[in-house]
Amino acid sequence: MELHQLRYFCAIVKAGSFTRAAEQQGVSQPTLSQQIRKLEKSIGAQLFGRQGRALRLTQAGTVFYPAAQEILSSTKRAAAQVRQLETDIRGPLRVGVIPTILPYLIAPHLPAFQREFPEVEITLTEDLTERLVDDLLTGELDLIIVSLPLHSDGIVCSALLRDPLVLVTPPGHRLAAPSEVRGFDLSAERLLLLKEGHCFRDDMLTACKRSRTETSPVFESNHFGTIFPLVASGAGITIAPAMAAAFAVGCSVQPLPRPQFRQIGYGRLRSSGSFKPLAAFTRWLRTMAREIPKPV
Repeated sequence: MELHQLRYFCAIVKAGSFTRAAEQQGVSQPTLSQQIRKLEKSIGAQLFGRQGRALRLTQAGTVFYPAAQEILSSTKRAAAQVRQLETDIRGPLRVGVIPTILPYLIAPHLPAFQREFPEVEITLTEDLTERLVDDLLTGELDLIIVSLPLHSDGIVCSALLRDPLVLVTPPGHRLAAPSEVRGFDLSAERLLLLKEGHCFRDDMLTACKRSRTETSPVFESNHFGTIFPLVASGAGITIAPAMAAAFAVGCSVQPLPRPQFRQIGYGRLRSSGSFKPLAAFTRWLRTMAREIPKPV
């Protein structure tokens, strides 16, 4: 059963004649008749009969006609909605973000995008990079915002901004003084780190190695929202991205003696370039990233 066969069938019912329906549909009458025979074969019943010279629907045709009309109407509505998506910026957009970016970069600024594009329905997912990449490749997500680089075929990546790493300590800690940070000796310090699986954990460990420190964390968490209050209480120190450290209430924040950055960007499938809500969101991301004050 094919859509053009349903269209021909409905045209014959409305016209009351194979000849007039063929003219209206722009096909020859033998072609129209052949397609109706194929339709009847696919549903297993005769749709038309004759009473004298008049064409009439059989009982099967009478039952089938409203169903055929509904299928054609549903198809037209779906096609119109797709065309509207292509011309208007509206519809669902599924965005995945890693935990060290979502609360600090996306969440505070997202209302601005929603005010500009109120008909884009954004669904946010927070997860680790590996799982976000899998969900993007399988079509569960339209866009992911992560630390770059990503090494995955089929994903197009674009950089947004560089985020410096900083040292976060309790107030009055010896490393809270800029003169002490220059030496960056973390030996004997109690380190509070992110758990295995977080891409930023590797950045933290790299910074610790630069201080020639053997890392033996005393606490691991999935969120800086848990680590910062512990630092403020004197439980230890941590290394954090500057955008997250802006929320480290009650802590002292110092730049690292040798600057280290993470590169933040987004990834999308190569095939998604024409999706209007996605294109609008990535344009907004680039504008938002340019307008964020650069850390001193």
